[in-house]
Amino acid sequence: MNIYEDLESLKRLLDEGVISQEEYEYERARILASRNVGSSTAWNLGIDERSFVALMHASQLLSSFIVPLVMWLLFRERSRLVDEAGKNILNFELSYLFYAFTLCVTCIGVVLLPAVGVIMIVFIVIAVIKAVNGEEWSYPLSIHILK
Repeated sequence: MNIYEDLESLKRLLDEGVISQEEYEYERARILASRNVGSSTAWNLGIDERSFVALMHASQLLSSFIVPLVMWLLFRERSRLVDEAGKNILNFELSYLFYAFTLCVTCIGVVLLPAVGVIMIVFIVIAVIKAVNGEEWSYPLSIHILK
């Protein structure tokens, strides 16, 4: 399909009521952005969206939320998948930071804090595996701050 066929199909979905005006505008902008870049990967990194999202999840192991935040801010408008993953990662990091802080304030926190760290690592590994397989996954017990 070329860009005009994609836009025509998208308009047809809007007219039939299958998608909302907001979804139409988002997808239209994504289609037009991909045309300006000139390749199927909207960011010209030589990797597909799934691999990019898996890299976002894995980068938490080295930098907590810093690298995923930068990746999300740079590419969120070019890919719905990257946008959703970035919000998911930031919600996860902020939620578990809050949980860790709360545990540190209480007396029991010293004992449970290492368990929270292990749980975070396990969840990140699961998220990477799910992203590589093309599945969307939401981190358990995350507070949805960014929607």
